[in-house]
Amino acid sequence: MGTNWQPDISSFDGPKYLALHYALRDAISESILKSGDRLPPVRELAWSLQITPGTVARAYRKATDEGILEAAVGRGTFVANPATPNPQKQVSSLLMVEDVSGSIDLRGSKNPSLGQDFAIQEAFAQLAKRPEPKYILYPGIDSDLPARKAVCDWLGYTDIVATPDDVALSYGTQNSVLVALQAILKGPSPVVVTDELVFPGMRHAPRLLRANTISVERDENGMLPDKLEKTCRLHAPQVLLTSTNVHNPTTGTTSLERRVQIAEIAEKYDLKIIDDDAYGTFASDIPSMRQIAKSRVWHASSLSKSFASGIRFGFLVTPPDQGSVARAIIQSGCYGMAQPLIDLATRVIANNAADTTRLRIVEFNRHRIQIAVNILGRWDLRWRKEVPFLWLQLPLGWRGSSFLRACEQNGVLLFAADEFALSDGKAPNAVRISIGATYSEKDFERALRTISSLLEEPPISTEI
Repeated sequence: MGTNWQPDISSFDGPKYLALHYALRDAISESILKSGDRLPPVRELAWSLQITPGTVARAYRKATDEGILEAAVGRGTFVANPATPNPQKQVSSLLMVEDVSGSIDLRGSKNPSLGQDFAIQEAFAQLAKRPEPKYILYPGIDSDLPARKAVCDWLGYTDIVATPDDVALSYGTQNSVLVALQAILKGPSPVVVTDELVFPGMRHAPRLLRANTISVERDENGMLPDKLEKTCRLHAPQVLLTSTNVHNPTTGTTSLERRVQIAEIAEKYDLKIIDDDAYGTFASDIPSMRQIAKSRVWHASSLSKSFASGIRFGFLVTPPDQGSVARAIIQSGCYGMAQPLIDLATRVIANNAADTTRLRIVEFNRHRIQIAVNILGRWDLRWRKEVPFLWLQLPLGWRGSSFLRACEQNGVLLFAADEFALSDGKAPNAVRISIGATYSEKDFERALRTISSLLEEPPISTEI
């Protein structure tokens, strides 16, 4: 059916396309617009709101990319059916962050600049002095062996002991997860089980391989064993894709007891475990999943959060005898890792530039987290001193969408919990806040005080 929907966007101070986009989301969440409703044509709505057709088209396009609208050529734009997954929605706006000029962006967890560019330049300068260049031909099967040895050394601050044969190199943690899934998944309709809230890339990777993803609830100690076992009985998943060290977005860690229980369930149901340790920049006092269940754990990580994300250097520590399988997948997919990248990573690990930067980043994170806790600590806040983001449960009177809109109107950008939920999953009333590593301490504090002030004045009264 068609609709004469006429939103009021006059009170929004930011870009008009965002005002219209937020109005769309609110109207759908409040059932003012329902699944199947046809939106007004672009020019018609632009005329009635006294804005340009391009502004309306941009708002419609953004909502379509997020999966809440769908466009049918020749028929118009409609409110999407939430039960029908949109492939673009799986990428998520978390992976397609827009720049909103003048705002303090606390969405992505970027690294601070602590000398990495200089270290990279120095490493390339040293490599350029080598007497025998070797970048003309495709990389050979074992041309990455020095880098695999370097990764084994790099893991020295963890409890993970690996040989070069257990290591496969990749273009970042996300690529490592994809390679592990390719190595493990079998059959026409494989099933992957993951946490109820998960980084969008971790739910996007299984979809690329046409796998079904099922979420399992977790509490403060990690994934609930009884829920995981029930899922194993009902759906026979082949892979558990999780993050036991740092859960993104809640900052939580999986307790030792819970890790052992998960390993026992995995053994019982022949479940392989991919442990995403992208944020593992610090030593943990809890044994890793690989230490507990070495024969079935694929450990994925990178230098992205501990050194520099731009060099796209990741690695996968496989179960025994599976390293050659993972390396063959990478070799067949892209003829192997680029040799300059391999040599660069080897150099910055060998000369301790990577480890020195890792320690500096950990200290930076701790300092910024302390600032955030000092300002926001009276709210329902979850944090860990080494993790570069915080998890804020919103007080009564605030909804995620309206709080994000209020923050943006006041120059602060955040991510709501629904960015991390599966398409059919539940999202708590919460937001993730990064530590603003690319902003000055003064700007970061100003953004946090803005957030705190908004929390004090919810739009819906909680008084009885």
